[in-house]
Amino acid sequence: RIQLALDSAWADSTQRKYCGTIENFLNFCDTERVPLNDRCPASEHLLCAFASSRMGSLDGATVHSHISALKAWHAYCNAPWKGSIRLKLVLNGVSNRALESSLKPLRPPVTCAMLVVLASHLNLTDPFDCCCLAAATAAFWGQLRLGEILSPWEASFPTSHIACRVHLSTSINQNGSRKLFLPFTKVKKKKGEEVILCCQ
Repeated sequence: RIQLALDSAWADSTQRKYCGTIENFLNFCDTERVPLNDRCPASEHLLCAFASSRMGSLDGATVHSHISALKAWHAYCNAPWKGSIRLKLVLNGVSNRALESSLKPLRPPVTCAMLVVLASHLNLTDPFDCCCLAAATAAFWGQLRLGEILSPWEASFPTSHIACRVHLSTSINQNGSRKLFLPFTKVKKKKGEEVILCCQ
């Protein structure tokens, strides 16, 4: 039962990211010929070497998240975490020496004019196009990420995780604003969360 609980400790998207980081770490260990027994638990020296190997190619926040993934992996394996002040200093150095090319430029904000252009190119008698516009406007007015309201799985649609029409309330005030219930969020999990879509 403990193993089952551990396997369910992280969201699917987080697990995928963590698994990718762990694979990169193990590949790094293969390249550096680190013995299997020294990989988990990893010494602080090994953690620092892995973090510093990313210097100049990744931004500091990404390297921080990679180390967080390794820390979670150690917790999952019930292995002691040996990262301490030295690792923190290395991570600070990696952040300070990040190349500008490793930083992704900020995306321009979505505007009302963009939504108008989108709507003008959609056929609102087509269910798929209606769904696209509903997702775009709900994300915009509800200040949501698309990942919070769209399914990440192309071949399946888990209704326990994705907001549907039944999750949209009737008007809650004279202006016509509504509540959209998100049945699953990364933070509140199955408790879900309500988002207010104000009438514009």
